[in-house]
Amino acid sequence: MIDAHPFRWKHRLPTAAVALTLSLGAVVAPATGAAAAEPTLPSGNTAYRTLADYESDMAELAAQHPTLVKPITLPYKTTSGRTVRGIEISNNVQANDGKPVFVDVGMHHGNEWPSGELTLEFAIDLVENARDPYIADLLDRARVVVVPVVNVDGFVRNRRQNDTNTDMNRNYGLGWLPLSSAGAAPWSEPESRNIAWLLSTRQATVFNTQHTCIQVVLYPPLQLAAGPAQDTPRLHRLASAVAAQYGPTYRALPSAEDYETTGEAIDWAYYATRGLSITSETCPNAGAARTYQTQVLDTYAAHRGAMLEALETTADSAEHAIIEGKAPKDAVLRLTKSFEMYTSPYAQPDGSVRPTSFTTTLSSDLDVVQPNGKFRWAVNPSYRPAPAYQADGVRGNRTGFYTEPWILTCERPDGTVLQTARVNVDLGERVEVDLQQCKRDFHRKDLG
Repeated sequence: MIDAHPFRWKHRLPTAAVALTLSLGAVVAPATGAAAAEPTLPSGNTAYRTLADYESDMAELAAQHPTLVKPITLPYKTTSGRTVRGIEISNNVQANDGKPVFVDVGMHHGNEWPSGELTLEFAIDLVENARDPYIADLLDRARVVVVPVVNVDGFVRNRRQNDTNTDMNRNYGLGWLPLSSAGAAPWSEPESRNIAWLLSTRQATVFNTQHTCIQVVLYPPLQLAAGPAQDTPRLHRLASAVAAQYGPTYRALPSAEDYETTGEAIDWAYYATRGLSITSETCPNAGAARTYQTQVLDTYAAHRGAMLEALETTADSAEHAIIEGKAPKDAVLRLTKSFEMYTSPYAQPDGSVRPTSFTTTLSSDLDVVQPNGKFRWAVNPSYRPAPAYQADGVRGNRTGFYTEPWILTCERPDGTVLQTARVNVDLGERVEVDLQQCKRDFHRKDLG
């Protein structure tokens, strides 16, 4: 466990030159005749954290780096009443500034301890190397949201499921089936609803959920009957880049080609937001013991490179869309859309076999802070990929996108809506919105 002296890793940082070299994926060779250095972590830890360690480490990061790290509390407590916590990382992190977002989470499965360790170590790495020019540039252009322990109850009890015996990565609504450990209903568990809230309130260009223990990076779909995802080339490109960092034995492929499941986070995340959604599974080579050394210490350098690939993809303007324009200073801009999604067909109480529908609502906001009112908002495209799961069953091999414009509102800080606009914007596109009405009415006292 981490020792009693908080942030001892401050004394174990690589030099800026070494940090930059590592960030570019190169190998730093020891001097001639020198013994190879033992792998170390950004924190300097040598054993697994407890829940208290995770919480104190994140709190200390936020307290000591308030312009770089912001604590977040997810809205739903676990079945046993525990709080799920995370942090946001970016230069000028307190500003609600419209940067593209990388959401990185660990421990959907509470007994996959390395997934939480790798996730938090990468966060610490970014913070402690934030002055490195390479890292600083990424944090200028993107925001990172980290939740190292999604399934807090399962982690505390060292078991895969949560305290209702539900596998958290089978409880997401899209394509859900009432299989063993999938939960009493789609979205029945607070932990899956937490991640849905996280992704619904942020424009996440990339979402990674970290797991063990296979050597693979997976992307949608979860079932062969669904057919290829519309953005398969983009998904495969990201997954391949991540897998290549982990090593030559790692594969990148659709999740269904590894093994078929339903109700996983990445399917709902991609088809609801069109953000690139991957499951990164790490594992020692066959025959190696599964220890802290092999699963965390020996893996971290490769994991760092893998997550930097994800962060670079997040910051790439070709992988999201841009909404820009001018609004009154101090206005709040809000983007929303709501739509129906469906489970797989399953036996209903009335004896029929049909899907259940559920509503997904996406809602994110941006504060206009520039004196001239200019804003630039990195968003996911308004064109949403049509999933295989429909009201009349599973209809695979769909190639189309729904034309569902973002509903943009320009508001006063008190929530008074002064203008509403419909905005269609596709991948890699830039759209300018006219908010003249909002600018004209923002300071009028006879409104609202």
